[in-house]
Amino acid sequence: MLQFEKLQGTGNDFIIFNGIENTLPNHNELAQKVCSRNYGIGADGMMVVEKSNIADIKMLFYNADGTQAPMCGNGIRCFAKYIYENKIIKEERFTVETLGGIMKPEVIIEDKKIKSVKVNLGSPIFLSKDIPIDTNEENFIDKNIKVGEETINISGLVIGTIHTVIFVDDFNKINIEELGKAVENHKLFPLKTNVNFVRIIDKTNIEVITWERGVGITLACGTGAAASAAVSSMLYDTEKTVNVHVKGGKLIIEQIDGAIYMTGPAVKICEGVYYNEKS
Repeated sequence: MLQFEKLQGTGNDFIIFNGIENTLPNHNELAQKVCSRNYGIGADGMMVVEKSNIADIKMLFYNADGTQAPMCGNGIRCFAKYIYENKIIKEERFTVETLGGIMKPEVIIEDKKIKSVKVNLGSPIFLSKDIPIDTNEENFIDKNIKVGEETINISGLVIGTIHTVIFVDDFNKINIEELGKAVENHKLFPLKTNVNFVRIIDKTNIEVITWERGVGITLACGTGAAASAAVSSMLYDTEKTVNVHVKGGKLIIEQIDGAIYMTGPAVKICEGVYYNEKS
């Protein structure tokens, strides 16, 4: 039996286990089981709390298909809420070791409750070799690629994890599932990629739908929102602080001195015991 909590950030939902207090089975297999919406608890991803030698705490993140991902923006806000409310760390600001680097969340308290979580996601990476993208181009911003019989314009970067940004005028005129899957698995991306479809509303508002690597279309993606905001300001001169509207709500993305900050909600849904019985 394993104690768990389930949280969501703008509709992106996660199962969290305390790996410090519990011995967990194989993480990849466990993620597949617990994230199943028919045979498990149901979630977009799974996180495990572990001790860190280089930060205050460590977060391991797994997609619903069992693959491990470097980081998750909505996930780390939920992770921060879990850590603080379970008194694993008592400070309102702390550091989290992830495969995507050291993240710096801050829980924002109002009336003794967590109103939102703000996270310093660090600086975006644009070098193709570091993303990685299989190209001779130094970076891959505003480039055309062939997807099937169609030519599309994309931009690639890393902010916490791998992202591709595609700008659209009308979401209804594209097949997001078909195109998202095709770009995720494009030969340019040896490690695959998350795919963000972005519509510019005005200088301070953008709308984003994300096809998440290993998951599919989700209600929100925090690092995808950050990637979309970064590229929007580069190519469309949007403000350095923008509201990113996603299916699950709204995130505030700020670019300050080269770093990207994300602020958004983190909500506890339930807690319980997972029995991990074989079917």
